[in-house]
Amino acid sequence: MPKGFKGYEKHVITNSLIEQGKVLFSKFGLQKTSINEITKNVGIAPGTFYKFYNSKEELYFEILEKEEEQIKKQFLSIDIQKDNQPKQEIKKLLLQTIDIIETNPLIRQLYFENNMEALLRKLPPEKLVEHYNNDSAALFPLIEKWQKEGVLLEANPEIIAAMLRSLFLLTLHKKEIGVEVYTETIELFIDLIVDGLIKEEGE
Repeated sequence: MPKGFKGYEKHVITNSLIEQGKVLFSKFGLQKTSINEITKNVGIAPGTFYKFYNSKEELYFEILEKEEEQIKKQFLSIDIQKDNQPKQEIKKLLLQTIDIIETNPLIRQLYFENNMEALLRKLPPEKLVEHYNNDSAALFPLIEKWQKEGVLLEANPEIIAAMLRSLFLLTLHKKEIGVEVYTETIELFIDLIVDGLIKEEGE
């Protein structure tokens, strides 16, 4: 616990740092947001910031993890058996997830404003490795559940998770794919993934 702060005070300040950090990072980006601006909005001295986080990159990373957690929750809450149309439900889910990734400013900045490079420099390597592993592991229970229900192909869950992550990473390469064909490419890729992974009724 940060020295000089009781449990409740620490909780309030931490939440304020996350809330104001999200607002400023989303608006100005990681590079153009200063610790002074964040602490001014929170109402604490700049030096107090370091009792909670070692750097603004660490705060940014925590906010990013919370954003990604919301995406995971949405992904995990889907009922693919709805209306007995699992293929349509999964296609809809993947398209919605891609839309969130494309429109969330924090996730976009991570790759397009060299924020990943800044995080690699400032954060402990083990923290980034843990984040990557958690990303993949979060999908395993859902994949295994769908396999037990007889909907999903009996393949290695790790491979299926990697395939889905590869799909999401395509959103970072719109220019390379070609802006004019990007949307159709993503939709076709989703069709191919779903048609290949989801069992037809009676299989």
